Formats: sequence, C-alpha cells, structure tokens
Amino acid sequence: MSNSKGNFKKAMRPIDVWGLALGAIIGWGCFVLPGSAFLPKAGPLGTALGMLIGAFLIIVIALSYGYLIRKFPVSGGEFIYTKEAIGKRNAFVCGWGMILAYWSLIPLNATALALISRYLFPGIVQQGLLYQIAGWDVYAGEVILASAFIIFMAIINIRGIKEAAWLQTAIALTLVGCICIITFIVMGTADWSNLTPGFPDGRRWWKGVFSIVAMAPWAFIGFDCIPQSAEEYNFSHKKSTGIMISAILVAAILYIAVCAVTAVGLKPWQELLADRNNWPTGYVVRNTVGLVGIIILGIAMFCAVVSGMNAFYISTSRLMYAMANEGSLPQWFGQLSPKYGTPKHAILFTMAASLFAPWFGREILLWIVDMTSVGAAIVFGYTTISAAILAKRKNDRKQMWIGFIGCLFSVFFLSLLIIPGMPGYLSFQSRVVLLIWIGIGLLFYLKIRKTYVRKQD
Repeated sequence: MSNSKGNFKKAMRPIDVWGLALGAIIGWGCFVLPGSAFLPKAGPLGTALGMLIGAFLIIVIALSYGYLIRKFPVSGGEFIYTKEAIGKRNAFVCGWGMILAYWSLIPLNATALALISRYLFPGIVQQGLLYQIAGWDVYAGEVILASAFIIFMAIINIRGIKEAAWLQTAIALTLVGCICIITFIVMGTADWSNLTPGFPDGRRWWKGVFSIVAMAPWAFIGFDCIPQSAEEYNFSHKKSTGIMISAILVAAILYIAVCAVTAVGLKPWQELLADRNNWPTGYVVRNTVGLVGIIILGIAMFCAVVSGMNAFYISTSRLMYAMANEGSLPQWFGQLSPKYGTPKHAILFTMAASLFAPWFGREILLWIVDMTSVGAAIVFGYTTISAAILAKRKNDRKQMWIGFIGCLFSVFFLSLLIIPGMPGYLSFQSRVVLLIWIGIGLLFYLKIRKTYVRKQD
C-alpha cells in the first residue's frame, strides 16, 4: 500500500469535508448554464430528470470511492487506487486526467468573477480593453481581478488546511442559504404555467434528458475532492460515503432549483430564451425580486466561485503531492511547508499555471471545461474498476458488483461524449483540446517511463 511521506495536520471536520465537496460541485455553471445549456437542451422537466438520473449514477460511483477511502486513507485518491489495483501505467493516465480536470476549474472560476461584476457593477471592472479572443473582450481590470483572487486563494491554502476548510464551510453554507432564499421568493410569486412545455419543441424528450445526463461527470465533479484530503480528517473515514452522497443530493437539488427559478419567472421559458438575454437567470431575479434579489444572487455566485477555487486548489495540490511521492512528478512537488505542513510547491505551481489563463479570455477556457467530463468519466471508470478488482481480492462480492456497475455507468457517460451522434457529443474545439491534452500527456509519459514505471515494477 502507498503511504504519504509527509505529516499533514488532521484538522478537517465532517462539515468541512462536506463543504469541500459541495463547494467544488456547485460553481459558476449552476447560475450561467440554466439559460445557455440546460433549458435549451432539455427544458425544465428534462433538466430535472437528467439531473436526478445523473445524480443517481454518480452516487453509485461514489460508493466505490467510499470503499477505497477506507482502504487507502491517503492523499492522491484515484491515482493511488488505480496504482494499487491496475498498475503504474494506468495510474499515470488517471492522474494526468485528474490534474487537467481539477486545475482547469481554478482559472475558470476566477474568470467567472468578471462575469458577476458585469451584471452587479457594470463598467467598473471592464476597464482597459486589451484585445478580443474568440469573441470575448479581455479587459485589464478583469485580468487583475481574476489574478488577485487566484493569488489570494493560493495564500489561504498555503497557510493551512484549517483556514482553508473553515473558509470553505462558511462559503458553502452561505451558498445554500442564498439559493434557498431566491428560490422561495421567486416560486412564491411565479406563474407556474411558465414551466410548460416540460421539454423543448422539436426534439425528442429522451435526447434532452440524456444530454443533461452526459454532463453529470462535469456537473458533479467535486465530490471526488474528498479522497484528496483523506490524510487530514479528524474523524473516521467510514463517514466519507455518507458525506459524499449528501453533497451530491444537495447539489442536484440546487441545480434543479436554479433552473426552475430561471424557467418559471416572468414569461414562458421558451420566450425568455428567445430574447437571447445574456444571462436569463439574472434577468429573472432582477425583474421579479429586484435589486435585493440580484445582490443575493451575486453573493451566491461569489460563494460558488470562491468555494470552487478553494476546493480545487486543495485537490490539485494534494494530487500533485501524491504523484510526486510515487515518482510520476518531480520530488519538488512532494515537499511540505515546514511551517504550515501544506504542499506549498504544488500550490504555487497551480497558482502560476492558473495566472496565465485570464489573459486568454473565457471562451478558450470553456473549450477546456467542455471536455472535462471526458477526463472525469475516465477517472470514474478507473476508480470503480479498481474498487471491483480490490474487492474481488478480498472476496467482497457486494462491493465487487457495485464497482463493476459503477464502471459500466462511467463507460456510459464516456460514450455519450465521444461517440458521434450521441446527445453529449463534444464540440470540435473541445475535441481539439482533448487531443492536445492527450499528446502532451504521451510526451510526458515517454520522458518519465524509465524512472517511473520500470524502477519499481
């Protein structure tokens, strides 16, 4: 079994771990995608069904995570599980996918702060137009704002998991509270007939539902942050399964609630989307609740952005730390801060890599995130089949079948994304980014294989 070479401080309570997972799951997309992706693809009823089906499939996958956390309570999560069950080559593939999926969500959430400012404080941050990339105006003010938050969250994480966990918990609870307030107010004054039709006109209902299911790996990525900090729990690892399931269920309810708020307000939802308003959710809240509502919504979005950045800082740095200790990354990434006991170098590297992103505009980042579901589905597949293999070795038939079924679900997710004609098939730009990512990973693997794979096999 792989063990950590460092001594992390055990400072994370169950509520902190729950806040870590929920804050990672609910990000900017919960507020932006209802009008730009969820409702256009599936409608109000189709979105709700797709989210619930996706949550169920992810919960089955999470059961394997809970089993493996109990068996391997160390940082590194899926990377370590795959190494122990299948071998180091497959572990590298799994870890490479995880790094991209986790890291890309840090700068994406940071740039979402600019989107919030455009609606809450129009014209204040949009100063110093630099250039335009893929139709997105890049302003110096927005670059400075995003960069400042990337640096701030790095400092918080370097100072220790206790401070980062406390911040994550407070923000996650505030996020839930704000969404609940907005939902109750809008639903209390809404015309429920605006929710009809339940599915988009001119599209088969099942295609809409499964286009949302295809997004489940992206929508719920974040519950898998829990294994990355397993060495820092101050409670029994047996509780991790329940924490993951509750975070996934709450996240599904929040996604559905924001979509319902967007669809039920002001006018029939198809008419609302036909107006091509830049942000339908914000438009509905502003015109039904008023300025107070848009402020509450802004607070919720801010909490989602900051909690997402924080969670993926924690997860990315712990993953890189674990990979360094296994020889798949330079040892520099595996060194802990003598003062704070955190993987300082991994955090600083993640920060430096993230600081490049705000200069390239939001659209390019969206291409990366579009294929994050592919990476997540691959990682889920590796984790569940690893759980099945390890359970078989222990003669645990129940967990073996749970892992096998979870692996089938992961393959199903992947098929929806990479097979032409399927509801969630990737865009051309996302496929290009995916091929580039695979190419870089292959080159890196060829460089390290002699020292990484052959040394200890």
